[in-house]
Amino acid sequence: MSLVGAELDRDQIWSARNMDNSNNQYYLVEDSLLRIPFFSSLPRHTLLAIAARLRKVHFGHGEVIFTEHSLGDTMYLIESGQVQVSVGPNGGQQEKIINYLGPGNFFGEMALLLDQRRSATVTVTLDADLWALRKTDLDELLIDHPEISLQITRELSRRLSDVMTNVKRRSGYSLVAVLGDGAWPLAQKIFRLTRQRVVVLDMTGQNLANHVEANVQSDDLVVLEAMANLSSDTLVGTLSILMDGYEWVLMALRPGCNPVNAKALQLAKATVLLNTPSEAWIVDASSGPIFASDVSGEQLGRISRRITNRVIGLALSSGGARGIAHVGVLQVLQEANIPIDIIAGTSAGSLFGGLYVCGKSIAEITDFARNLVNLIDFKSGLWDLRLGLPWNGVIKGNSTLKYLARHFGGATFDDTIVPFYVVAADVVSGEEVIFDEGYLAEAVRASIGIIGIFSPYQHNGHHLIDGGAVNPIPANILAEKGANVIIASNVIPPVEKGWLLGQTIDDRRKSPGFLSVLGNMMAIMEREIIKTRMTPVDILIQPKVEVFTSMDYDKAEEFIQLGREAAERELPQLKKLVGN
Repeated sequence: MSLVGAELDRDQIWSARNMDNSNNQYYLVEDSLLRIPFFSSLPRHTLLAIAARLRKVHFGHGEVIFTEHSLGDTMYLIESGQVQVSVGPNGGQQEKIINYLGPGNFFGEMALLLDQRRSATVTVTLDADLWALRKTDLDELLIDHPEISLQITRELSRRLSDVMTNVKRRSGYSLVAVLGDGAWPLAQKIFRLTRQRVVVLDMTGQNLANHVEANVQSDDLVVLEAMANLSSDTLVGTLSILMDGYEWVLMALRPGCNPVNAKALQLAKATVLLNTPSEAWIVDASSGPIFASDVSGEQLGRISRRITNRVIGLALSSGGARGIAHVGVLQVLQEANIPIDIIAGTSAGSLFGGLYVCGKSIAEITDFARNLVNLIDFKSGLWDLRLGLPWNGVIKGNSTLKYLARHFGGATFDDTIVPFYVVAADVVSGEEVIFDEGYLAEAVRASIGIIGIFSPYQHNGHHLIDGGAVNPIPANILAEKGANVIIASNVIPPVEKGWLLGQTIDDRRKSPGFLSVLGNMMAIMEREIIKTRMTPVDILIQPKVEVFTSMDYDKAEEFIQLGREAAERELPQLKKLVGN
C-alpha cells in the first residue's frame, strides 16, 4: 500500500503504518500499548498519537540493539521479551550489568532527551518485540501531549530510587532449561539459596504440580503448567511474563528434540542435564553453558550455586608444618556443612587440598597430618639424599613422590570430587605453573619442593619448586576459574620487626639453624608477595600459628586446634555468605 500523495488524517496514518502484511489485516497498536504499564494510564487520544509514530521491531536472542558511547536517535519500549543493560568493557574494565528490563519498560530515552551518546549497551536476552520511537517524533509528541513527559519523569524517578536504595539486580543464569527429572528439587535448592522467587514452567506434559506437596509451594516457589498448544513462538511471550515476575525461571522440558525444546535451549542462559546424556542437538541448540549432574542433594546443590553465581572456592596457602592448621579449617567447614565447589592449593595447601579432593575423609586427612612428624625423620626412608652433581637440593624427592602416589591412590585431576588447582614455581624462568591435569602426586610433589631441601621437580620442561615462591595464597586462581565466593585459609604468619618466627626472646639471641633460616626466608618472601599479589577474598581464615615454626611437625594437634579456632571465628559470616 502506497501513501505517497495521499491526504490522510493522523488516525489513517496510524492504521496504515501498522498493517499486518502477513494476513493483510489491520490491527490496533493501541491494544498492544495498553498492555504496557507505562502507557496504560494515558488517555486514548494520546495513545493514538503515540501509535501513529511507533514502528514495531524484533530482535532475537543475543542481538545488540545499541552500544555504549554510540550515537542514537531512537528510544525503545518493550512489548515482550527481555533486554540486558550493561556498561563496559572499556579501558580494561570488565562488563558490569546494570539492569534487566522486561515488558512495560523503555530504554534509550536519555540519548533523545539530552542529546547525549548512549550511556550503556543493550543486549537482547530473550527474543524481544519492541516499539521504536525516533527523536523527531518524540519532540513533536511532547509539544502536543505533555502528559507523556510526566510518565517519563515518573519512570526515571523510579530508576533513580532503585539506585539510591541499592536495589540488587539478578546475577546468574536466570532462565534455565532442564532436561531430565529433577527440575522441582533444583528449584527448591535455588529458592533456599537465594530466598528469591522461583518458578518451574512445566513443559513435560506430566503435570509436575500434581507430584509436589501443596504445602511446599508458595507465591515465591511454584510450578506452573504450560498450555497444551505451546509453540516456539508463544514460548517467548510466556517466558517474558514469567521473567518479569520471578528472579529464576526453570523450564522443565520433555525428552527429545522438537521445535519447542530447541527454542527453549536457545533462549536459556544455561542448560542443565539431570541424569541425561548430552546429544548433538542439545549442544547445537544451547546458547549458554551446559551443566550435567545427577540428582543427589550434593550435586544439585553444586548446580544451584553455578546457576545463581554462588560457586564457593577455597584457597589453601603454603606454610610448611603450619599448613597442618588447614586440617582444622576443613574439619569445621565440613561440620558446619559449608560446601566447597573448587579448591586451589600451594605447597602445604596443595598437599591437604589434594587429599581432600581425591576423596579422603577428614578423619583420614587428620591421621595423615599427625603422622607427618615421622616422615621428616631420617629413618622414614623418604630422605633419598642427593650426593652427586648437579647438587640442587638435599634430597631428590623420588621417594616422596612414590609416597604421595600411594596416598593419592594414583588419582588424576580428572578423578577429583571438585575442580582442583595446584601452584608450583619454575626456578629458572620465575613463572607460575598451574597444574590442573595429570597425576595429583606429581603436582603436589612439585608444589611442596622447599628451596634448598628438595631438588627441583622436572616436568614438561620446567624445573619446579615450592609454589609459595610465586603465589602463596592462590585466591586469584579461584576467581579466574569461576569462583564467586572465595574463602582463604592463610597460615603464613605476619613478619614483625625482623623477629624470627616461632621463637622466644631467648631463642632470638641465638644464631638460627639451617632449617630455621630456610623457613623464615620463605615466610618473609611469601608475606611480601601476599602484599601485592593476593586477590581480595570474601572470608579470610587466619589461624594464629606464629607461635610455632614451619618445621614444628610435632605440633600437629596444636596446629589443628588453631585452624579450628580460626574457622569457628568466621563461621557466622561464612554461613551468612553461603546461605546456610
